[in-house]
Amino acid sequence: MYIGDQGVTFLNFDGTLQMQDFHLSVPHEWIDCSDLSGTRGLCDPFSAREIRRRLGRRRHRGVTLIGSGNYHYVSYFLLSEIQQPFSLVLFDHHTDLALDPNGEALLSCGSWVSFALSNLSMLRRVVIVGARPSPPAASFAEQALKASRVHVVDEQTIQRAESQRRLVQTVQRAIGPWPVYVSVDKDVLRTTDAVTDWDAGSLHLGQLLYWLVWLRRHHRVVGADICGEWPTSPLDSLSSRVLTEIHKNQMANQVILQAFDCS
Repeated sequence: MYIGDQGVTFLNFDGTLQMQDFHLSVPHEWIDCSDLSGTRGLCDPFSAREIRRRLGRRRHRGVTLIGSGNYHYVSYFLLSEIQQPFSLVLFDHHTDLALDPNGEALLSCGSWVSFALSNLSMLRRVVIVGARPSPPAASFAEQALKASRVHVVDEQTIQRAESQRRLVQTVQRAIGPWPVYVSVDKDVLRTTDAVTDWDAGSLHLGQLLYWLVWLRRHHRVVGADICGEWPTSPLDSLSSRVLTEIHKNQMANQVILQAFDCS
């Protein structure tokens, strides 16, 4: 059951989403962040405060389209707004547990899940679906895994599963009794379904849609976001290859929004 606002928010960090042509029947809005520095990959403290401020003024609290995966750390700011216990379900080819938030590192697209686990008291569990098999890179990630706060259903587990139903049961147990927030990085998908500037996963778009619809029908979904656009520049509009990739991502975004009943 989806209980969030059905409106859609688009964030403009680098123009990647502005090159897509969305046809939405639900309310939507744009928030411009292209004037901010220190935001690509890493987020400096000044820009973090300003992004929070701009997000706080948005009218819709449904699905947020972030843009490139280099800005996936914005999910951390969105999660921090939730005022009830919840679980995060993350579809991503990476765990984003790369760095220890108690160290000197800045918030980044590769560490935001660790920051969330460390700083957000309402976050109960993190379920990561479609990540590449790899050991956690930081002691904090290892501690979270041992404490059963993080559950990873990696791409090999998905490929070897006897049925989608068996995978659903695994995720169901991992989520626990709490509402869910869903975050989708399209790098979890195979390249025939979406193209990003990160290494691609093996999940089929149809599989992802199955999971999203199942989550919406069986859990209280309190919010969602999507990232993983192909980085672009105005000159890219002259390249037929780039336009093809942009269109591919646009179609993926459109059906993902439909799965959230936000199209």
